[in-house]
Amino acid sequence: MTGEQIAVVGKALGHPARVAILEFFKECRPHIAGEVVAQLPLAQSTVSEHLRILREADLLFSTEDGPRTWYCMRRSVLHRFAETVETLTEEADPTVIQLTTPGRGS
Repeated sequence: MTGEQIAVVGKALGHPARVAILEFFKECRPHIAGEVVAQLPLAQSTVSEHLRILREADLLFSTEDGPRTWYCMRRSVLHRFAETVETLTEEADPTVIQLTTPGRGS
């Protein structure tokens, strides 16, 4: 993932309601917005906005079916995000000069 993609996904995951929506989507089947609204103490318009943000981050995809829109989680993006973030915790290359915090020595 690029730095920009990481930031977009991170921002999308930065709201508890969107995390709750993704938890709801752990059940691997398409859902309509009304099902999500029934599970959360949020207005339909608020849920729709959160679904839009999750779609823009590519964490959800949607399919139009007449008057309904079906949503599914794109798990591959969430997996790539987690793998990319995990690489940030890996040990630094010892050949790279380490930065020091001013006032704490070298």
